[in-house]
Amino acid sequence: MNANATNSYHSNAFVNWYFVMKAVGLKKDIPGLFLEDIAKPEIQKKDDVLIRIISTAIDGTDFSLLKNHLVDAPEKEDFLTLGHEMIGRVEAVGSGVHTIAVGDLVTPTNRRGCGICSACAENMSDYCYTGLYKEHGIHFLHGYLTEYAVSQEQYCVKMSEEDIALGVWVEPMSIAIKAFDEMLRIQLRAPSSCIHPEHNWDQPRWQGCKRALVLGAGPLGFLGTLWLRAHDIETYVLEVVPEDSIKVKMIKKLGAHYVDGKSFTPKKIMEAIGHVDVIFEATGASDVALAFIEMMSRNSVYLLMGVPRAQENKVCFDVNAILRHIVRQNQVILGSVNSNAEHFRKAAEFLRFIQKRFPGMLEKGITNRFALEQFEEAFSFTDGERLKIVFDISKP
Repeated sequence: MNANATNSYHSNAFVNWYFVMKAVGLKKDIPGLFLEDIAKPEIQKKDDVLIRIISTAIDGTDFSLLKNHLVDAPEKEDFLTLGHEMIGRVEAVGSGVHTIAVGDLVTPTNRRGCGICSACAENMSDYCYTGLYKEHGIHFLHGYLTEYAVSQEQYCVKMSEEDIALGVWVEPMSIAIKAFDEMLRIQLRAPSSCIHPEHNWDQPRWQGCKRALVLGAGPLGFLGTLWLRAHDIETYVLEVVPEDSIKVKMIKKLGAHYVDGKSFTPKKIMEAIGHVDVIFEATGASDVALAFIEMMSRNSVYLLMGVPRAQENKVCFDVNAILRHIVRQNQVILGSVNSNAEHFRKAAEFLRFIQKRFPGMLEKGITNRFALEQFEEAFSFTDGERLKIVFDISKP
């Protein structure tokens, strides 16, 4: 990790420092994390929105990019600013912007469409057909671990002043919201596993007699648990961290049951729990994910959220047995990634409800706060010591 006074964007040695800002990110040719002086973005198009960043959170994706030195920098650049979870205040807008005004509090989505396929044309780039999308802080676009960013009107979701504490949770919550929305649509195919018709999936009280297993209690697993418990679903959360860790303490406060992943096999766990209607996988560990596919209950849905890295250890399993199991028991395995502005709006609304249902829970979920210059310390925490890490970049 390093703090560097060079400017990655300018070959000109004479930099106008008024137009320079600090950014934390990765370099293509040098492993590690760097604090760089980069060019402050400007309004260039009619629909552009200039945002002064208030807070940016980091998650497992940022840690993975650093650990594996994965640097998809913007074209003709060798530096990628990290961070894709942000809330900020609008400082300027393009001449064609009508729904966003200077002073508004906003959180922008992070994926930008390919400009080719039908999904991206409808502002649903999370379903991009070509795979030629870009993502802020991940894939060919600079992220939000910096002081300013430019987005476009259609990607900015307005927040209320009371939402400042919620802003960094909106992006990851939107991913969980999308997955659960898809689960609910899929499960309309069958009645509930219980004998109560009022608990069928198409009924207002559908959540009755439902049971869920969440794999992993990191930020996404925590939010998945939050959604399930907000709907009064009996929820079990598997983790491998000690029971006195912050992650386990948080899920217990939500009324979920902790399952020690080191002490029990997947078979023993599923036998003890009984019928599980949905498994929400948020570990990114292929061995864990595959082990529980074999244990799925009849007519259940498996929401696969984690993204294992290619260089991780290979996992062997009985493909024939798994395929027989899926077909004979009407099971669905659904991969879900990213989200769009509509999911962001739903997430913001849901988080406001959570503030009332579980007061103070989201604030407690932010376990660490840092200034931008403390980036080395922020990225040094081990998995068991953190839940949500936030950089406070400017005053609200």
